Amino acid sequence: MLRISLTGPESTGKTTLAAQLAAHYGTSFAPEFAREYLADSGPRYTLEDLEEIARGQLQAEAAAEARAHRLVFSDTDLLVIKIWAEHSFGTCPEWILRCIDQQQYDLVLLMGVDLPWQPDPLREHPHLRQQFYDLYQRELRERMSNFAEISGDGPRRFAQACFLVDELLRSAEQQPLSLQQPVMPNTSARYTLENSTCRASFAAHGAELTSLVTRADNLEYVWPGDPAVWARHAPVLFPLVGRLPDDVYHYEGRDYKLPQHGFARDQEFAVLRHDATELVFRLQHDETTQAIFPFAFELTITYTLREAQLTVRWDVRNPAANQPLLFSIGGHPAVRCPLLPGEAFEDYYFEFDHPVTLERHLLRGGLLTGATAPVLNHAQELPLSYELFADDALVFKHYDFTNLTLRTRKSAHFVRFRFDGFPYLGLWTKGPGAGFVCVEPWHGVASPTGEPGELRDKEGIMTLEPGQVFTAAFSIEVG
Repeated sequence: MLRISLTGPESTGKTTLAAQLAAHYGTSFAPEFAREYLADSGPRYTLEDLEEIARGQLQAEAAAEARAHRLVFSDTDLLVIKIWAEHSFGTCPEWILRCIDQQQYDLVLLMGVDLPWQPDPLREHPHLRQQFYDLYQRELRERMSNFAEISGDGPRRFAQACFLVDELLRSAEQQPLSLQQPVMPNTSARYTLENSTCRASFAAHGAELTSLVTRADNLEYVWPGDPAVWARHAPVLFPLVGRLPDDVYHYEGRDYKLPQHGFARDQEFAVLRHDATELVFRLQHDETTQAIFPFAFELTITYTLREAQLTVRWDVRNPAANQPLLFSIGGHPAVRCPLLPGEAFEDYYFEFDHPVTLERHLLRGGLLTGATAPVLNHAQELPLSYELFADDALVFKHYDFTNLTLRTRKSAHFVRFRFDGFPYLGLWTKGPGAGFVCVEPWHGVASPTGEPGELRDKEGIMTLEPGQVFTAAFSIEVG
């Protein structure tokens, strides 16, 4: 029996999609017990009520599983109760937390908040859906759950979900029993590089830079990953940069689904070497990656700290005997902006190494529209404002500068990025009030709007023949 949960904030289509999927696959689903409970008791509730709702949800899931065939779907789960309880009462009963740890779903569908809010007497927080969504995403990632993010209108959500469920069924039929056992949650290890000038910290989860501090003033330069705004710090984008139409690509007659920016940022990396100045991570293909990316690969990420400069180097090797490796790779480091109290985002600007003329390639829904817009005309500074990012990231192609420095008009602090040979660059922040800005050197770029296409034809996709190695590096200097 394969167990699939639909989770996420209020008014995101969980009930509708759960019923559609159960009908489509000829099986049963567990309805959301909270609606039945609160319809009788009213919209006001206590922590004790939430415990009763949790017990009812578990009973509903058990009853649905008893009627199910091959698959069983659950409209919400105990993770909803946990987040609900912690938001409303600041705590969650221990027995619910234990049940969540013991429960293992084969697939969790995290419902996006891009559907219009539907008013309902039992719904509470129309303006907090994105905040709650980020909490769900963080919880699922930390629990090492097999989850996918579902977005778009109703028909698109149904198509996405069916694709994922079909892949789950296919994998279950092909894998031996030992590979179907649930993976228990694991806490990612942390590593540090340090010298007399700086201290840098990293997580094995995603091989991600999580902190860069100057020791003289104990000033943090890396965004701390506030889940209420944006939960990441400096993810590595591999084997994809940007988004695919419908998150789908074609390869050798089959369709595969790959999330925006790939999967490496959510994988646990092995550590090959760690000393005072250098840290080396490695990620290799396995059955899980090949289900959505049918290639052999070996990705090595080396961090080197020298004084106030951190160098990031990627080595991608194709270990296959007779199959090319198609991929893209990119960086996504987020810098705190502003850095100091009393400063504003608008006090900052980017300084180029020489006067530049730039046009941005416009995005819609994470995909390139084919349209461009001017940004600078023979200027050396780009002032920051949230309005600059109102239409998503600034995407530049084949620019002619190799240094980009973030500066403020209020102090001498700076963050300097050096990159050479990167054909694409993204600049991004989450939106008004977000206290960070990302500088993203890419070997790859988002797809254009339209229908899914062949992976080998996608702009920015590189091809490595068997045995070949691709290397790229950039650096971050702070002071």
